[in-house]
Amino acid sequence: MERPRSIPGGGPTIAAFLAGVALLGLGLIFLCAAVQNPARWPIALALFIPGALLAGWAGLRWRRARQLDPDVLDDNITALAGRSDAEVTLASIVSDLGVPDDAARAALARLEAAGIARPQRRGDRTVYLFPGLQESKVIRRCTYCGNEYSVREPLHKCPNCGGTLEVVRT
Repeated sequence: MERPRSIPGGGPTIAAFLAGVALLGLGLIFLCAAVQNPARWPIALALFIPGALLAGWAGLRWRRARQLDPDVLDDNITALAGRSDAEVTLASIVSDLGVPDDAARAALARLEAAGIARPQRRGDRTVYLFPGLQESKVIRRCTYCGNEYSVREPLHKCPNCGGTLEVVRT
């Protein structure tokens, strides 16, 4: 069984989140007590505001670290390639997913090593192709003359030369 990966800086993030929740709880208690004694309003706000800021900061940091997790980043890049005709560039990954350049490069290297992506040079830029996501077309092709016909037509012999038609995926 694979051990779950720890998120970098996870200890301080969890500590900040728990401290924020504790401050929020105390702030709520003092807020409820402020109904009877208005002098407790400043204390309630002094606990509630830093607690909300701390918990919010920790949540955003945790979400960002989760977004940069290698498995999640690989899945997001593959989904981006699926939306953009089975090809992506490093610049499109960085801009669309909002990830750092080095994390995108590492993810592309992992996808390339796994055989999911294949780099291709086009002029001065590198485009990463995802062959598994490319559309494939099924046609009938004559084995003799090479003419192609739609599979919607119920043909078994080539109308041009009389040869046999085979179903081919392109």
